[in-house]
Amino acid sequence: MGDSAFRLDNKVVVLVGGNGYLGRKFSRAILEFGAVLYVLDINTTESQEIVELKEKYENKFRLLRVDCTNKEEIVKARELILKKEQDVDVLINMSTLRPPDYYRPFEEVSLEGWNVGLLGNLTIPFLTIQSFIPIMVKQQRGSIVNIASHYGIVGNDQRIYRGANLGKIYVTPDKDTMEVHAHGVYNAAKGGLINFTRYLAAYYGKDNIRVNSISPGGIFQKDENETFVRNYGERTPLGRKARPDEINGAVIFLASDASTYVTGHNLVVDGGWTCW
Repeated sequence: MGDSAFRLDNKVVVLVGGNGYLGRKFSRAILEFGAVLYVLDINTTESQEIVELKEKYENKFRLLRVDCTNKEEIVKARELILKKEQDVDVLINMSTLRPPDYYRPFEEVSLEGWNVGLLGNLTIPFLTIQSFIPIMVKQQRGSIVNIASHYGIVGNDQRIYRGANLGKIYVTPDKDTMEVHAHGVYNAAKGGLINFTRYLAAYYGKDNIRVNSISPGGIFQKDENETFVRNYGERTPLGRKARPDEINGAVIFLASDASTYVTGHNLVVDGGWTCW
């Protein structure tokens, strides 16, 4: 197998939730490997990174504002894409939503917050796959990649959150301190996404559609405090969190023809977190 098997030339890729911190890294890698890329995201704020991608890949990159909790909006985006492209070769799901009580103790988790977590991490992939899978069935080929998590495989070590500032970063920026408890809905939804991936792989194998998931470990975020970064690293065999670009290789592999006999697989990229 040559390097060309990893190329995405002439492939049309749809990346759901691709205008986030990690999604922009995926976008750059996908474009560098030659694909035409459509990013569906409710957030269409153009960061410097997005501006650069639009300038460099003017005819191969579009950022579409889509509320992917609404199937009608997804279908409209699909039809817009099909007006310009003959096929959709790859669908990548990496949506997520955090409710306001995301870091509260389990006993204080609200039903509303639980449902928001399920919506963002599990229901949106259901809606996007259901919307795009008819195209792949018709063309009798395709690759779907669901971004899950190592927390879809194992439970959280709650000790690493002692002294962490995650609540201040992601939920309540007006508070200097907030005791952090990892929310169980993330584990439930990501574990469900991994097994939903297996279900789809078995269901659509006859149509030559491959469905796989990727379970990254923690990704380094510059605003996370030293306490949390240290705690996380001490719990990981490689001794650190992942750099954002270290998940790109797994995405390119599963999206490309380098993985034509891989389906129903959960590719773990977690620095060894789940090996002990």
